[in-house]
Amino acid sequence: MVRWICLSHSQNKYVIEIKVWRGENRYQTGKKQLAAYLKSERAKEGYYIVFDHRLEPEPREEKETIENVMIRSYVIPVI
Repeated sequence: MVRWICLSHSQNKYVIEIKVWRGENRYQTGKKQLAAYLKSERAKEGYYIVFDHRLEPEPREEKETIENVMIRSYVIPVI
């Protein structure tokens, strides 16, 4: 299930995607999905928030450009 929040401020769009950790492959795929959505919304930047419920979660913070849009990713441990 994908959850998007789209905010507009000063003529800029910011998209936030929220997911639950389902493995490394799905994490990477989610970033590509967000990039495609950002392009369709003509947004330049998005935020990818993933909640990690594993027994030993690993926090992560990444910033990368995918398909000419900036993705800021955060994996948040939930204990």
